[in-house]
Amino acid sequence: MKRLFQLKQDISEWSLSKLAEALNEEVYRTAYGKRFTVVQVKRILNRNAFMKAFIAMELYGQTET
Repeated sequence: MKRLFQLKQDISEWSLSKLAEALNEEVYRTAYGKRFTVVQVKRILNRNAFMKAFIAMELYGQTET
């Protein structure tokens, strides 16, 4: 979900609800064709942070701080 990460990077002070609202206004939809919710945005962002830490640990034997 590149657009979510672009929004989060460009406008870091936006809340999760504002991010979900922006995605929905731009007519992005979930894999099931539904509008984005705060919970879905939070899960996507958390999953990305987890994967970055996991990859760093696998590659370098350490986690990001």
